Amino acid sequence: ATSSTISNPTPGSNPTTVTTVDVAPDVVPDGRVLVVVELAGGNDAVNTLVPLTGPSVGVYRDVRPSLALAEADLVALGSSAHGLHPSLAPLTAYVDDRLAVVAGIGFPDPDRSHFVSFDRWWRADRLDDADGWLGRWLATLPPDSLGALGATAIGKGSPVLRSSTASSTVIAAPEAFALPGALGSSLAAFAEGASSSDPVLDAARRAWGSATDAVDQFAPIAARAEADGSDEYGAAAGFAAGLQLAAEIVVGDVGARVVVVSVGGFDTHSNQLETHAALLADLADGVQRFWATVDAAEQGDRVLLITQSEFGRRVAQNGSAGCDHGAAGVSFAMGSSIVPGLHGAVDLTDLLDGDVRPTIDPRALFTVALDWLGGDVERILGHRYGELDLLT
Repeated sequence: ATSSTISNPTPGSNPTTVTTVDVAPDVVPDGRVLVVVELAGGNDAVNTLVPLTGPSVGVYRDVRPSLALAEADLVALGSSAHGLHPSLAPLTAYVDDRLAVVAGIGFPDPDRSHFVSFDRWWRADRLDDADGWLGRWLATLPPDSLGALGATAIGKGSPVLRSSTASSTVIAAPEAFALPGALGSSLAAFAEGASSSDPVLDAARRAWGSATDAVDQFAPIAARAEADGSDEYGAAAGFAAGLQLAAEIVVGDVGARVVVVSVGGFDTHSNQLETHAALLADLADGVQRFWATVDAAEQGDRVLLITQSEFGRRVAQNGSAGCDHGAAGVSFAMGSSIVPGLHGAVDLTDLLDGDVRPTIDPRALFTVALDWLGGDVERILGHRYGELDLLT
């Protein structure tokens, strides 16, 4: 089996295609969809989920004299002792039945390097493995079980889908995800050629067939996303646009099973308050639009959405009205089959070298996601990480 990735970031540039072969059979997807939202750069967990009671409140206000959020502005997170950043107010609509907040998520022995930490997240801490944990899942699927948009990354792409035996579609710039007319016709004719005795040629034909299928399937999806959103409907425009496009892919009858949306900007070393507020507002808007679209299509019950970021920020602010690289962070998990509420905690009285201490391994969240997809957790992650009871 083969599939391919087209990358055509600017109109008029030459598209490139990457082909992979030999997908091992295992599990057929049952229609469920996983949406992974990457908050690239290191989201500040402490201002995302703020303590409202207990000794952590005093620590929070002492070490963040200009960054601490006013208690009156915080959004209540159910009956928990924490409040959400005011920019996340739209998420309160889901607190009782669809939103879980996973606090203190991070790998043991954290590393403050973007590169190392991000590698640990997408490889599920198997740094000697070139494949992402979702790429390993893709490799377990039967040949041709996913369509051309079955696994799609929106924005800069995501190595979490990287696989040595399967591939995914990367839509870096939606408005440029197309093939010029003459080239498209030529590639279609090439892809429809008869089988030959040359396996490389046959693989190339199948890859180009998959590529042209992806372009053909995406065109009406892009048109709907543009009509429902704005002229700037690519992920480069932010979470709202990227998640609107993701929602159209989910409901677009193209066999989507995994969609990754990645937006950067969370490396808030300076002037954090305004930047972070805008980023979280965009995230909340995107999440709200996403669920509105999939619910209107009566497909919300088959979707699990999770967020991730490579690390949190330091608990104490720095001298530039920002926060430097930290350790544990906060993830959201959303879906009708989620156990809502706060899972874990952010205890500011028990820090790890000035950082939020990791208490929940990210692979526990990956275990939940793979259970949702029907994946073989032991095969993909090595063993189960069962500290998160998120699925009903």
